[in-house]
Amino acid sequence: MPGLSRDPVSELFDRGSRRLLERAYAARGGWAGTRLADPSPEHRAYFRSQYGIDVDGPDNAPTLSGRRDDAKSRWGRGFVRSLYYQHKWFSPMRADRTWRAERRSVPRSAGAIEVEWGRRMPGVGVIPAGRAIRVRTRAGGQAKMRAVQRKPDQARIWTDEGDPAGRFSLASGRDWA
Repeated sequence: MPGLSRDPVSELFDRGSRRLLERAYAARGGWAGTRLADPSPEHRAYFRSQYGIDVDGPDNAPTLSGRRDDAKSRWGRGFVRSLYYQHKWFSPMRADRTWRAERRSVPRSAGAIEVEWGRRMPGVGVIPAGRAIRVRTRAGGQAKMRAVQRKPDQARIWTDEGDPAGRFSLASGRDWA
């Protein structure tokens, strides 16, 4: 869509998102986890000066219902956006497991990912302080449709009629700033 751009924080995480997604795909419905390191002072200064983004600020992604998955911070929301973007547009074909070099011409419609946030963890040795996060894949096709249809409209992005439902995001374009 003209005028829309990706969240610049999310672009930073694309490589790490792919690595986590690779482990989630291999786990076939099981959880794959990592630790999202806290932003460095350089990250904080860069995103504040270039975009006016406080990466330590609260995750304030708006939805129609006001309900959402709390990514704990703008930094965490950027990581989640990268996960969904990579899964939707660049995820590998089932047979060879290599990531696409070019964006899909239509978004991936089969399968989904589920993201869950854990506790803050202190740094240990060379492992930096950060927050635990894990991802798993969910079934696609008819199993996905049955699971979605069991949810009330307040817990869905779209209604069966194709109208925005309670989890529909009101953020668009530069609303990520």
